Amino acid sequence: MTPQTSETAAPPCVIVTGAARGIGRAIAELYADRGARLLSVDLTLPPPLRGQRRVKADVSTAAGRERILRAAHELGGVNVLINNAAFQGAHGSVLDVSERGWARTLNVNLTAPLLLTRALIDLMPHGGAVVNVASVQGLFAEQNNAAYNASKGGLVNLTRAMALDLAPRGIRVNAVAPGAISTEGVLQAIQDSPDPTSTRQDYEDLHALRRLGTPREVAQVVYFLGSEEASFMTGAIVPVDGGMTASFMMAGRPV
Repeated sequence: MTPQTSETAAPPCVIVTGAARGIGRAIAELYADRGARLLSVDLTLPPPLRGQRRVKADVSTAAGRERILRAAHELGGVNVLINNAAFQGAHGSVLDVSERGWARTLNVNLTAPLLLTRALIDLMPHGGAVVNVASVQGLFAEQNNAAYNASKGGLVNLTRAMALDLAPRGIRVNAVAPGAISTEGVLQAIQDSPDPTSTRQDYEDLHALRRLGTPREVAQVVYFLGSEEASFMTGAIVPVDGGMTASFMMAGRPV
């Protein structure tokens, strides 16, 4: 985040994609609480927040990215971009994942962060920060989830490539890799299982801390990476996973 040089300086402008629910919603709420000028983007219109402008857009399409770019122009520039939007609906192994599902997953989770960041570069003339929301499944693979694994693994290494390529422009690029987080999607999956109590315990036991993380806990790390407090960090992948990836014996269990 570009530091403010005076009490009258405008608050930073922050773009959050996938801001209608889950981790994205928590990130948007945290930035709103701290006075940012906020541009929240989602396929459905995000709930209203103080200081927020809302845009309904698909980040994986040229039209959607153009809509975001126009709104960012109207806000006068970008200090922090949070690439959080994700698609998780293409389950299947490398043998049976559909081509359509594979393409949709890669387009939203990997190609869109590249193209949206590139589209907004000229609106970050004084530097800034990009934070990509990856996953522990970008660090380790889960069986029967080939498309999501590939997309998040690609996003992890894209983060490093972006950090190197954008450093001359003064733009830092980092990523978070959340573990199992108590988002609406995860909680619904637990509730829909044959034994919700046992399933929740299984999820919690994936983590050294033996609980699910909260969206706010991820948002706080994202906020740090986007701030001047992290001014000497770029190209970093920060697990926010309650110790899940600290143990080899936990790696690869379903998330």
